[in-house]
Amino acid sequence: MDKFRRLKHYVSTFILKHQLVAYGDHVGAARYIKISRQAKVSVGHNCGFNGMVISGFGSVKIGNYFHSGTNILIMLGSHDYEYGDKIPYGIHYKPKNVVIDDFVWIGSNVIISGNVHIAEGAIVAVGSVVVKDVPPCAIVGGNSAKIIKYRDIEQFNRLKAKGRF
Repeated sequence: MDKFRRLKHYVSTFILKHQLVAYGDHVGAARYIKISRQAKVSVGHNCGFNGMVISGFGSVKIGNYFHSGTNILIMLGSHDYEYGDKIPYGIHYKPKNVVIDDFVWIGSNVIISGNVHIAEGAIVAVGSVVVKDVPPCAIVGGNSAKIIKYRDIEQFNRLKAKGRF
């Protein structure tokens, strides 16, 4: 079983890296990652993925020391329903971008909608739907995600200063 798990990790990481515009050192994927051809995705150093789909037009920038649970969905862009030439929406597509800073942890089954910034040290709880920016060191959860509380910022900064990643 251990050999199968290592092979799966190797293949998933290989597929991930070939879908990225840029990536840092020590980037790995334990499960399959699917990135649409229209999405431009870059990833920093020491990032771990556990199953993700990035769909639509736009860009995703993920910082260093990012970790995710399983089954993450990032939706970039949306159809123009206000000024479209057809119902329910027109053929034009509005690209959107997502920025995820350093030291962010995203739980399983999370949906992130475009034009969102998840700031440094944030934690997104399992099953959340993120449609607005998340402040630094905030712990958010729910549909739509709201601030539950904040990390101990002094402890976070101490660990960061000591290089405890």
